[in-house]
Amino acid sequence: MHKLHSLTAIALLIAPAMAQFAPLPAPNLLTRTAPRATWTAVVSAGLCTTGSTFRSDAPGAATNSKIYVFGGCLNNNTSTTVNDLWEFDAVAGTYTQVHNGSTSLAPHARGRHAMAWNPLSNKLVVFGGDNRATGPLPADTLLADTWEYDLATGTWTDLTPVAGSPSPRRWCTMAFDATFGGMVMFGGDLGAGITTSETWLWNGSAWALLSSGAVPARRMAGLVNRPAPHNDVLMCGGEDTTSVAPEVIRHLDVWSWSGGTWTKISDYDWATGTGTFPASTTANQAVYDQLRQRIVMQSGQGIAAGTAANATYIYGTTLYNGSPSNYTSEFDSVTNSWSLYASSTAGTAPYNNNDPVIGRISRYSAAYVPATGKVYALGGQNPNNSGSKPTYSVYAYQANPVATATSYGAGCTGSAGALSLASNNLPWTQRTFSATGTGFPAGSLGFAAVGFTTAATPLSLLHPAGGAGCDLLVNPDVSLLLLPTAGNVNVQLAMPTDPAYAGIVLNTQCLCLEFGPSFNLTAITSTNGLALQIGAL
Repeated sequence: MHKLHSLTAIALLIAPAMAQFAPLPAPNLLTRTAPRATWTAVVSAGLCTTGSTFRSDAPGAATNSKIYVFGGCLNNNTSTTVNDLWEFDAVAGTYTQVHNGSTSLAPHARGRHAMAWNPLSNKLVVFGGDNRATGPLPADTLLADTWEYDLATGTWTDLTPVAGSPSPRRWCTMAFDATFGGMVMFGGDLGAGITTSETWLWNGSAWALLSSGAVPARRMAGLVNRPAPHNDVLMCGGEDTTSVAPEVIRHLDVWSWSGGTWTKISDYDWATGTGTFPASTTANQAVYDQLRQRIVMQSGQGIAAGTAANATYIYGTTLYNGSPSNYTSEFDSVTNSWSLYASSTAGTAPYNNNDPVIGRISRYSAAYVPATGKVYALGGQNPNNSGSKPTYSVYAYQANPVATATSYGAGCTGSAGALSLASNNLPWTQRTFSATGTGFPAGSLGFAAVGFTTAATPLSLLHPAGGAGCDLLVNPDVSLLLLPTAGNVNVQLAMPTDPAYAGIVLNTQCLCLEFGPSFNLTAITSTNGLALQIGAL
């Protein structure tokens, strides 16, 4: 969707021809109400306090159970930055300061920096940002220093290389890259209205420039690590301030970084008016929800054009307005498409509605915590609330109930060994659940039994060929024929699309039928069972 900066003059010349491109269509909004994912206040984390937990422009970085917030702008995006470090323990629900930034070595106060957690070293990595007007440096000084915080010892270390660092920048973004075993960082604002398209890697001692120009330049993009089954780093959103006046470019594309290569996996086609896009590209933080395999971006600044006169893009309708908006943008990693949610979806300007719990926020810290399976938003700004701040320091976001796939019972042994059934994903509405059965001998047939209730019936009571210790664990309301391949069978169950089905439990199990030379049934064996609770996507 982008235009190279060297072609901006041409873009101006062809502007009349681009008038045929329609503005972005009106949003197709889904309701952000339970059982779909909704926001809840983490009351135990305390109220958002002026001068401490009330801050903005500081990214959140999560470990397996905790979220860390370093520095940022105090209060409502003021010119005062800080350099303390806060820890939100998602399991305990507590939010505490773990380093005050003054009693020992610490980075200079800043906001708009990049930060992420390296699980291999168990350290937080911080790069760049700007100081606004805090401390001895001139106001809005761009920074290029590299720091690591050791979570085991509670100490900061300045690891800024003598040479070879990225140039000073703010609003770059960072994530752990499992392939390289280091921190990948993209883009940023170099000052004077210049954004960059550089991709850098920090290996713990040095920076290396891996790519430049492969992805359109931008600042304030979202960069997140996606573990299995994706095993990549995903980037979405951001804006390019070096574009043609009067509008900056709001990037609506999504890119995957894998093995040192950027690949575009989603975009909006302006020529045909097809494709999906987020409702906001800046002033939020993208978070990957591992349970639902979705990128979540809450609120942020709307993408409606100020003048609708950009020669490169026509953003059009004010239905995407808001500073910030009410919308939640979710990118589905299964379908590679965006969905937009709001509370409520009614009214002529639903972006202007306030979510009944979190309100409308921007410039917050956010992360996903595997230990609790939830997305969290910390601090930030809420211009429609008292003091322009969220009521509580921390809010959580997840569906209720979530999808689960729980093994029960035990498989037995056939002529090829033990049989088992394992889930490949979770049973969310709108998706197809799949599971793999193993241990099926050559020439056998498989059946999947699916039912609403469980059983514990020895197969020997149902048929003389039933194997010893083999049980029917499901009352089979439906049965599916499965043809084994290389000893495996694949079970696929299409989940309902209506979120009202969330919470229903289905049970499934695989049976293996073995035959003799005359195709006489010689053995019936079985896998363990799976209890599938449907979750609302």
